[in-house]
Amino acid sequence: MFGLVARSSRRLLSSTRVVAMVPPVTRVTNVNVVSRTFNSATEDVSEEVTSLPDNRFEGVAQPFDKKIAGILAQPLDDAEVILAKDGTLTVSHEFYKGVLNKAFGVGGWALVPCGEIVDLEDLYEMGKDNNFVTKIREYSLYCHERFVSQAIGETSFYPGKQYYSEATEKIKFSALMRCCKDLGVANELWNKRWSDTWKSKYAVQEWVENTTNGRKNQLWRRRDEDWSWPYKKTTFQKTY
Repeated sequence: MFGLVARSSRRLLSSTRVVAMVPPVTRVTNVNVVSRTFNSATEDVSEEVTSLPDNRFEGVAQPFDKKIAGILAQPLDDAEVILAKDGTLTVSHEFYKGVLNKAFGVGGWALVPCGEIVDLEDLYEMGKDNNFVTKIREYSLYCHERFVSQAIGETSFYPGKQYYSEATEKIKFSALMRCCKDLGVANELWNKRWSDTWKSKYAVQEWVENTTNGRKNQLWRRRDEDWSWPYKKTTFQKTY
């Protein structure tokens, strides 16, 4: 009898020791998110503890009122169109800002950078005086505190021949133009049939010579404008 009690006591003590070795349970209430940032220029990765904003896309897919929508969707005036020599149709930076200011009020919209300016490729070799680098930067457009669109702006930067500040403005304008597509601003420019109709009415394509280097190309001009230096009209025709 005494031996049975002793064996039972040893089992109890053993069980007690096992339970005592189990650590207490800790309840996690806060979770930190580690944000990793990659710098393509230096190939360095930096880490910092941060929290992701839950409301960064607040207001997405909620329609603006009819007054704002009407301003954004106004037909594009032919006189606002700018014709590039390669035939590309655009409108000015001021046009986009004017439409947004009219629709949302001055200060009622913002183009927010999502990162730093990055060199997309290495330096392009285009001759002794024509080397350039493609630079890009991503932006988000917010209107009345709502996320509207996100796009990458880009430009070709010519070191030694162009101000860096000028290149950054071109990147910003490129992103703004793309973001405004989602609001319907100047959407006609993205319609090939509309663009071809505009060109047939207001533009002409001609062979011209660059008097500084003798190169000849087919370029576009407005019908109400003449060629200016360094271009002059020529009768050259390309042969195959």
